[in-house]
Amino acid sequence: MGGSDSSMNMPGMSMGGGGAHSAGASQAGSTHGGMAGMAMSHAPGTHGVVNLLPEWLGVLGTILFVLVAVSHVRHLAMTGGQRAPWHACHVLMAVGMAFMYAPAALHAPDVPVVFWRSVFAVTGVLAALWALGDTRRAPNLIWLLTAVDLGAMVYMWSPGAFSAPLTWILVAYLTGEAGLWAQDAYRRLDGGSPVVTLGLSATGEASAVTVASPAASLIGNLDISASMITMTLGMAYMLAAMQIMS
Repeated sequence: MGGSDSSMNMPGMSMGGGGAHSAGASQAGSTHGGMAGMAMSHAPGTHGVVNLLPEWLGVLGTILFVLVAVSHVRHLAMTGGQRAPWHACHVLMAVGMAFMYAPAALHAPDVPVVFWRSVFAVTGVLAALWALGDTRRAPNLIWLLTAVDLGAMVYMWSPGAFSAPLTWILVAYLTGEAGLWAQDAYRRLDGGSPVVTLGLSATGEASAVTVASPAASLIGNLDISASMITMTLGMAYMLAAMQIMS
């Protein structure tokens, strides 16, 4: 785990590799499994920092996130309405995390870091807007949580933007989110009863407007809860590891 065989090449970061390779990856602006903008080399015995992302863990993480993506693709193919884009968001996140964990040994394709940041940023904004709902559709709070998760993905793929306090807040949030998924607590937010919003009457006076129909349920079978636990814990670990090793 201390030599080049256990390296985990990240965009702008090489776990156990040489500094020249790290700098080259950063300048290329592409990713081969990992976090962008951290041009450095850390391994056991190197700079006194333990390598928290060994190759075996990278392979395991990649496999798990591919399985998460497959789970959401399966649901995506069998559903419609707002469930479809919700599952599509998580397919995207799972694929992004698979690239994040993929070690050099897997020979994952190089993808520009700016691609990941842009896609996650646009998707996160759309998810946040959808979470607001309107007078014809009750908002589903699960979309708001999805927007926060997508924001965490943007942060993870942002070179040189790490802030220790923010990183640990995200780690705590994602760990807590995993716990809530494990307890099935998020199903209480999924769908829900009609939401009361404020509207203006013809005379300009504020009046209560009750949305007629609740939002459609987004969460499917038990495998979705399992995939979300894997997703959030994998994200939390990656953020913690990169913060400690930075």
